[in-house]
Parts: sequence; structure tokens; C-alpha cells
Amino acid sequence: MEMTDELVSSTPGSAPHRSPTPELHAAYTTFEILVALVAVVGNAMVMFVFRRDRRLRRRTNYYIVSLAAADFLVGLLGIPFAILASVGLPRNLHACLFTVSLLVMLCTISIFCLVGVSVDRYWAILHPMCYSRNVRTRTAIVIISVCWVAGAGVGLLPLFGWYANVDSTRGCYFVEVMDYNYLLFLYFATIVTPSVLLAAFYAHIYRVVVKQVNDICLLNCLQLTLFPF
Repeated sequence: MEMTDELVSSTPGSAPHRSPTPELHAAYTTFEILVALVAVVGNAMVMFVFRRDRRLRRRTNYYIVSLAAADFLVGLLGIPFAILASVGLPRNLHACLFTVSLLVMLCTISIFCLVGVSVDRYWAILHPMCYSRNVRTRTAIVIISVCWVAGAGVGLLPLFGWYANVDSTRGCYFVEVMDYNYLLFLYFATIVTPSVLLAAFYAHIYRVVVKQVNDICLLNCLQLTLFPF
């Protein structure tokens, strides 16, 4: 959410950053704090219930808990860092890069976890026999680990030198610090590609489910016709 808003707000090389009016910034900060509170409390409850109730520790729910953990961190760290970046803090270059990179990393992990959930559901619904035979809790943990490592790899790239050469003392503004090519890469890696995958997976799942429902209805109609009593 935060990353998308920042990506579309400006482009590197544009006019110097214009600070929002105090009223607008106060409204933005209040809204972000409310979102952060909901994210932290809601996702903390999900993780707490999963930990307390052993009956919920099924492999499918591991994906849900992973997504909850990612969103929990977005609320706990990502949104506060986004609020700092909205006022140009911190002004030290490396601290600035760490702040914006962590924000990108957490949002990317959350998106990749959504893709992981869709892959699991796609596999389970379209290939149930193969899924039940081959997929174990360890498989889910491996897929989740890949989502986190890939998200960290994408998000932390600015810390390894992929950022714009700007004077950070003017302020730590996302679109001024980030390199344009990195923003373009980020757009396709975290928005376009995941969106296409999610749409493709769930569209196929929908078609399969509708076909199965129609087949069941047809079978019931045949049974009623052949054996009315």
C-alpha cells in the first residue's frame, strides 16, 4: 500500500519535493497511524490464535500466518518509516536508505506471500491427489522462506548501491532517493507480475470450481430423473 502510493507520486529528476500543507500531513499521519494499529492488532491476534490452537497448525494455515507476520511488520515498522519519509527523515544517507529499503522489503514480502497462498490453493484444487501426496508442512515452510528471501533481496537492493545520487541532507524522500530504473524494476517485480499471477491462478481456480459445481448439479438432476423415489 505504502510503496504503491510512493511510486506513483513522482519521478526522480522532477522538481524539488514540495511539502504538503500541515492539515494534509496531519490527516495523512492520522490515517496511517490508524492503519498501523489495525494491522498490528489484527495480525498479532492471528499469530496468537495460531500459536495457541494446535488444531490450526495445518500446512495451509502456515501461509496465512506468514502473510500475517509480514503485514504485522508493515504496521509495526513499515508505516512508521513511511511517515518519517513523508517529512524527509532521516537525513543521513545510509539511515535514509535503510528506512526506505525496509519499507520496500516488508511490502514486497507481503505481496510475495499473497502469491504463495495462491500457488498453494491452485495446486491443492487443481491437482488434489498430487498435492496431498507430495506437499508437507516442510514444503510450505520452504515456499514461505523463498517468499521472504526473495522479498528481502528485492527490497534491500538500494542498500547495495542501486539508488539515486542525491543530497540526502535535503530530505529522505522516497522518489528522490530511489533510482528511476529501480522504481521501474520494482513496479514490474512487485505489482505487475504478482497481479498477473494472482489473476491467472484464481481465474483458473474459478473456472474449475464452476465446472465442478455444474457437474454435480447435472449428476443430481440425472439421479432425480432416473430415480425419482
